[in-house]
Amino acid sequence: AEVAKHAGVSRATAYRCFPSRGAMLSCMVSHSLGPMRTFASDHVSGKNRVNDLFKRSFPRLSRHEAILRTAVQISLEQQAMFKAGLIDEAPFRRGHRIRILDKALEPLKNELPKDLYLQLHQALSTIYGVEIFIVLKDIWNESNKQVLGTMLWMAEALIDTALRQAQGRKMASKKRK
Repeated sequence: AEVAKHAGVSRATAYRCFPSRGAMLSCMVSHSLGPMRTFASDHVSGKNRVNDLFKRSFPRLSRHEAILRTAVQISLEQQAMFKAGLIDEAPFRRGHRIRILDKALEPLKNELPKDLYLQLHQALSTIYGVEIFIVLKDIWNESNKQVLGTMLWMAEALIDTALRQAQGRKMASKKRK
């Protein structure tokens, strides 16, 4: 109803365009993420590309925080209802961050074993998005500047750890030979 009012159309018209809350929210999230979905960086290093992605994305994530928080809420609600058999439609799923991060991490695919790459990709997925706002702003009462600082620190620590583990594996493999 709020979206229809804001758009200046009737509620019925809005439902013809968006048959479910999930469909409407998917469109809103896609719009909110905008250029982040086609992120490209000139940096050669995976670590620098991730840093670039996080720094360039943060203002947009911050600006659209309310919509992205709503997406989390509806996603969680619909997943629970779907698992309980209370809705027939497929629940709203988020997942843009998987593709966005994969593009930023691309140079590290050659530097990391597949399992470490996947683990790093998944770990970075937990800090790239609105969830870090929820934890650090709502629980820790941090400012946006502090959230960004913590996000960048965590990303760097995760990448450095993955690279050290990969190097350790290479050294251990050479010793066995």
